[in-house]
Amino acid sequence: MSMQRREYQYRDIIAMLKDTAGGYALQEGPACNTVLTLTSNPDTEVVNAISLPFSDVHYGECVIVNALVLSETEKFGMSYCSITYFRAGKRVIYNTKNSEVCGGEYQFYGHGWKDYRYRFVIPEGVDSIEVSVFCKNGGCIQIKNLEVFICKEIPNIMTLGQGAKFVAHLGMIGYAPRNTMPAFYLAKRAGFRECVINMNDTSDGYIVALHNDTIDETSNGSGNVFDMTLAELRNYDFGGYFNEVYSCTEIPLLDDVLKFMSKSGIRPVLRLSSHFTGEKIGYLEKVYEMVKKNGLIGKCTAKGFSTTVLSELSKMAGDHLRYGYCCNGITQVDVDWIKSLGKDVYFDINYNALTEAHVKLALDNDIKVESWIINDFQRIVELIEMGVTGFTTDFYCLDGCLF
Repeated sequence: MSMQRREYQYRDIIAMLKDTAGGYALQEGPACNTVLTLTSNPDTEVVNAISLPFSDVHYGECVIVNALVLSETEKFGMSYCSITYFRAGKRVIYNTKNSEVCGGEYQFYGHGWKDYRYRFVIPEGVDSIEVSVFCKNGGCIQIKNLEVFICKEIPNIMTLGQGAKFVAHLGMIGYAPRNTMPAFYLAKRAGFRECVINMNDTSDGYIVALHNDTIDETSNGSGNVFDMTLAELRNYDFGGYFNEVYSCTEIPLLDDVLKFMSKSGIRPVLRLSSHFTGEKIGYLEKVYEMVKKNGLIGKCTAKGFSTTVLSELSKMAGDHLRYGYCCNGITQVDVDWIKSLGKDVYFDINYNALTEAHVKLALDNDIKVESWIINDFQRIVELIEMGVTGFTTDFYCLDGCLF
């Protein structure tokens, strides 16, 4: 493939497959009417795939897949669109929790012909990729159109703000170390409209982006963040544990993250620390001051597990923020309480604990339901059909996509 190749059109793919043996069938007609059928054998583990390589790719570029597809099996787990990343010819794995879906696997499923629009983003340390459309487990799809291309910006045709909302979890942590500027940057490049930021406080009064109370899991150091100054924290590497390409990444200040998100247009979702109360309630005041300073009034969400912390912040900020209650289920008492926070509130429920009864109770009271932390494509679709409108995820950048 030419180093300058930045797209594959359907006619090119059809021509390429004519010279390839495999589980394909072509019902030929005019270029725009040729139907490609891709099948797999349910009795074997052989996967039949269309593999489209791209070289000379760059950090932060978008990979767009448009496909008009009929899934004959109309089931999950049969046919997919996926991406594999390479550096110097070797596969790069970022999402260490599941190496088989390090790029995220989107599925073709459902009834009738559907016009799918999917996208991926190029992480740091990648110089070539391979986009695949494949079937397994007896899957069978017909394809009337397929195009794959790389661009610097998400095209306007993929309009954000429509359909289900996808929220980046601590940045795009399927591809970059959590709560770091590289992760937040990728979340923006991937097209997420919102991004969760965790926070914690240092011994000298700074608020940093950090999930745990200790730095053991996400740095090359150890110890309690409350016992360290910002200068001491900056001596540690908060990226190398994830992948060597992120070595020497420093812990960011919350204020710097908010400044970036304000300028880039991505909405911050502040996951409030549960200990920002009592003697530490002053940190809530600091958070709210940062929101105001960065021009994020009306453009920022605060969520948390602590009803006390959320109530205290709402007394300061009123309807200038959106509020989300993180929980494993809801009752009428929760409904009555959350309405006291402000006009724009929602429940953020663990996807494993979420039930139709939870969703119905919330929707009957005009309160939206979102879900965390979900990386299961099938479950996402099931919850959308149930009425859930937002999903916090590690790598599924599906805002504006059709599926």
